[in-house]
This record gives sequence, structure tokens and C-alpha cells, in this order.
Amino acid sequence: MNRSQFKNSQNETVNSARLFVWGMVVLMTAVFLSGCATLSHAAENESYQEDVYQCINNRSFDRNFGHSSEGFLPASYSEDRRYQRQHPVGSSSRFDEYEIKLRRLLSGNDQRFDQSHDRYPRERSDFRSRRQPRNSFEDNSNSQKLRELIRELRERVLPQYDREQYETEFPNNYPIDPNQELKNKLSQRYSSASVVGTLQNLDPQRAYAFYLEVNRMIDSRHVQPPSYDVRTKKGLQNLIFAVENRKFLSVNRISASPEQIRMAQQKWQQLIDQHPARSPQDAVVVLRQAADIAGSHLRMQATGVIYEFAYGSLYALDKHSRFEFTPSVSGPRVDVGGESVVGVGVQLKVHREGAVILRTLNGGSAQRAGLQRGDLIVGINQRTLAGLSLDEIANMITGPLGSTVSLEVRRGSRNARINLSRQSVRITNISEVKIVDMQQKVGLIRLEKFGEGAVQEIDQALWSLHRQGMKSLIFDLRGNPGGLLTEAISISNRFVPSGQIVSTRGRNQSDNTVESATHERTWKLPLVVLVDGDSASASEIFAAAIQENRRGLVVGRKTYGKGTVQTHFPLQSVSGTFWLTTAKFYSPTGREMAGVGVKPNVPVNMSEQELEEVGPVDRDLEAGINTILSQKPAELVNNFASQQQVTPLRFNFSG
Repeated sequence: MNRSQFKNSQNETVNSARLFVWGMVVLMTAVFLSGCATLSHAAENESYQEDVYQCINNRSFDRNFGHSSEGFLPASYSEDRRYQRQHPVGSSSRFDEYEIKLRRLLSGNDQRFDQSHDRYPRERSDFRSRRQPRNSFEDNSNSQKLRELIRELRERVLPQYDREQYETEFPNNYPIDPNQELKNKLSQRYSSASVVGTLQNLDPQRAYAFYLEVNRMIDSRHVQPPSYDVRTKKGLQNLIFAVENRKFLSVNRISASPEQIRMAQQKWQQLIDQHPARSPQDAVVVLRQAADIAGSHLRMQATGVIYEFAYGSLYALDKHSRFEFTPSVSGPRVDVGGESVVGVGVQLKVHREGAVILRTLNGGSAQRAGLQRGDLIVGINQRTLAGLSLDEIANMITGPLGSTVSLEVRRGSRNARINLSRQSVRITNISEVKIVDMQQKVGLIRLEKFGEGAVQEIDQALWSLHRQGMKSLIFDLRGNPGGLLTEAISISNRFVPSGQIVSTRGRNQSDNTVESATHERTWKLPLVVLVDGDSASASEIFAAAIQENRRGLVVGRKTYGKGTVQTHFPLQSVSGTFWLTTAKFYSPTGREMAGVGVKPNVPVNMSEQELEEVGPVDRDLEAGINTILSQKPAELVNNFASQQQVTPLRFNFSG
């Protein structure tokens, strides 16, 4: 045997050994993966089946009702995708055919494998005679065959699922830092002149009196007072994050090193973990310990600590309870009397590029300049508005009486710069009163809020429309945040001849009420109520009273679902008011409104983009007019009157 033949024989021996080793590795890997898959799959089916079905069902429920399920899913559900799946569709993997494939590949008699790659089979002798060196095409081909065989084995080893049935889609938006809301609140509070001014006017004794007063009110009047342990922990959390806030440090004149701040935070965290407060006395003890830590590590006055504990008690409540301090200095908005504000007379909705105009107010400079619904304000005084909040934009528009503001306005594809004079615009509860369909005499009243005097304004608007020949009415409550409960009841009385309007239930007997229709005469005319996701509180009371008494139809989108009553208590220790949730309200049928709201009889479905891109055509109003023209509201009011055996009087009244 010459040297060349010996070298070829040696290469063949090495390649054959290499293929044999690869084959053994593949078989051992396949067996190992099969065992792991069997064990893990059995555990998955038995241990997690109930939890997964519960998670999937909860998520489906949340989707149906438009609420986020964030915070309700177990950690395993969000961390491991396999818990989203159930039983595999196929049976366990079988390896007989892969053993045959591997043996054919190792022996060179891989006819079936070659056919799958569109190559003709070759005999073993031919394969040996054409054996190429290590780096040749044939050697690469065998390596490719092995890789494909391994991939196919792995795919068969892993359980197969009916993805269309069991796969759960993850949300695109990941949850933000759970403490981010608290950080935002701290920044907003210490940017408020009234909050900072109140703190700076306090000494430790008055701050302590403020803290005690707040907690006594919570104990006596809040509809569901939290425990003192929850309140003190909220106060300590406030401090832990407050000492990382520059505005807080500046207001409280704290100049501490990062190490001193970390030490104070660790001590406060220990109080959270080790000292539960089971009574008001325990809470005071924790408060004093927290103040001692602030004094020793940060040289911080006790006033700031007590102030944060008072806010901690507030944050332990519902999101509608709040403090309202008397401002110590005037803000950017200039009030002119109690019924006017200085501005250009526009109502805005936030937009990703600025603010979109919902409507212009009568007498405002924006209306005289020709601005209209759907116009997009993208700049003010040569500053772009993208990313700003609605309050920030409104503060830029308002200013001193007689001054000028420059608006960059976009209408469709056209842009314009408009200079408007800031004028005194009268603030009323009603922003629009008009006939929207002259042929059918459909009237419109847009109520912005149920403020003081709203019922008198409603009476004037109704008579004004009556003199214009109104035959039916659209009552627009979109964006109405609510107001006074007494005004909502009085306005409901103008339309509902009899039946319950609303009931409230709280902890005290004085908070438990039942309000029924008592007005001697009501307006008898077909009625439609427009609502949306920003219609809240008193708006929901009125809409539910009309809907559940079958007096009219509700059109639009589900309301906010506030469903609670806030009572304002003047504070004695500081200059301000404590708005405290004292009761929940219930619809005429006894349905709790909190978190549920009012679902429209005639839904107007709009995408998020359509809701943001407010166009010149008001789809809700069109739907309201079409509902009036369908005669269904007329049937309701006629049936209601006959059931109540009420004889219609002149001028569209029934008594």
C-alpha cells in the first residue's frame, strides 16, 4: 500500500469514527430530552392545569369588560410562557425511524435521506470510491444531514401544541415601575405653590394637629377606612422616595450625602418591616421614630415628616379623596370674579402632538377667529406642544387680561399661525344650547358640570329651546366630570315624573339616602343622553336615572364608573378643605355604580385613534339624532306617561 492509499484509508477511518460518535451523541441527546419533556410535561399538566385555566379565564373576563388585568396574574404566568399552554395535541415521540435514518447515514446507504434533498441514491462502494478529503463538499453534506436530523429530532421531542387554541398573547406595553406613580405624585405636589406654601407655614405642633385631624376624619366618615398599619406604611414609603426628589429636598432644606440618605431609607424600611401599627397610638409611635431617623441622619425638621405621614393617610384612601389648600400665591391662571376666566375660549382634549379643540365658547376670541372642532393646536408662542399634559397646555394659553397668545393650528394638511387676545370668558355650567336639526326640531343642551346654579341654567335653556319649537332633546354629558349631587337630583326631577333617582350608602346614617322623583311637572319630550368614558359621578346619576326609569335612551360609550360621593370638610389646623369619600351611590335598580358606570343603549364604537383624532363630524351627535328619528325615545316617553296615568299639559309638560 503506497502512502497515498494509506492516507485515504486513514481519512475514511477517521470520518467513519466521527460519524459514529455524532450518531451516539444524537441518540443519547434524544433519549435525555424525551425523559425531560415527559417529566416536565407531566408536572405541567397536573400541577398547573387549574392555575392556567384560571389565568386564561380571568384574562378573557378582563378583555370583555375593557379593564387591565395587570396585577392580578400570578408571577409564573407572566414569567414562563409554557404555563399558557395545555395538553399537547400529539402523542410521545418515537425514534425508530430516526435510528434507521442515522444508521443509513453512518453506513453511507442514505437513499431515503438523499431523496428528501433531491439527490440520487448511491451505493456504498460508490460512496467510498468518491470519498473526498475532510473539507470537501461531500463531508459538508454529511454534516448538514446530521444537523438537519438533530433539528428534526428536537422538534419531535418537544411537545406540540394547538397554538391557536392555547397560546396567549402578551400585551405590547410592559407594566411601568409600580412606584412611578408615587414618584410622579411627589414631583407634582412639591411643584404646587399651595402645597409648598402650606408646609412652609407649619411648625411641628400645627403639622401634628393636621395629621391627627385628617385621621380622625377618616375614622369617622370615610366609607371604608383603611387600617393604621396601611396608613403608616404609606407615610414611610412617601419618605423613602421623597428624599430622592430634588424638589422635596429643596423645600425641606436637606443637604445630605447619598450615604446618609441611604441610611435613612434603610431605617425607614426597617420600620415598615418590623413595626406594624395596630392603633392610632402605635401610628404616633412610628411617626416619632420616623422623625427621629430624619433628624439624626438628614438633619431634617419633623414638620416635613409629619406632612408626609398626613399624605400617607390620604394615599391609603381611594383616588377621589384629596386635600385642597388655599393658594398662598396666584398661579398662572388669572381668575376674574367667580364666573369668568381669562383665556381664548376653547375646550381642549390632549393629543400626542398637542391639543385638539372640542368646541369654542361663545364670546371667546377663538370663536371669532374661526377656530372649530377638530382643529389641532401644535404650538403656542413658537413652542411645540408634543408630549405636554393638558394642564400644561392650558396654562400656556391662559394669561393676563388683554395680552396676546400665538397659536400654531393645523386643520387637515394646512397650518396657520393665529394671534388671539386673552379675554374674560364667562364660565357657566352649560356651554351649548341650540337646535341641531331644524326640520325635526331636535334641541341640544351641553352640560359641562353639575355646578351650583346648574338647574336654573337648565330651566332657562329648556324654555329657550321650547320657544324655538323644540320637539325632542339631546342632553350632552360627554366629558362632564360631575359636580353637586343636589344639582343632579334636581335636574333629573325635570324629566323623570316618578320613580327612584339615586340612593347613597355610607358608614353613617346621614350618608344613607334614597332620592325619588318629586317634581310636580316634568318635561314630556323624547330624550337622548350622550355619554362617554369621561362622563362621571353626577353625570352617571342622571344617565342611570333616565335609562333605568325607561324615560329615554343613553347613546355613546360606557361612562367612567366613579360611583362615590365626596363630602368636603373645612380643615381647622390648616387653611384648606379635605374632600373625603363618605358614601357610594346606587342606580334606581339598586346597582352599585362604582367601577361599573352606565352602559349605553345605543353604543357608538370608536377606536383609540378615532377618539384622539377629533374630526369636524361629531359621530356621537349624529347617532343621537338618528336615535331620536327612530321614534324609540318617543315610544318610551309615551309609554311612561300612560303607565303613570299622567295627562299631558300644554307646552310639552306632563304633571
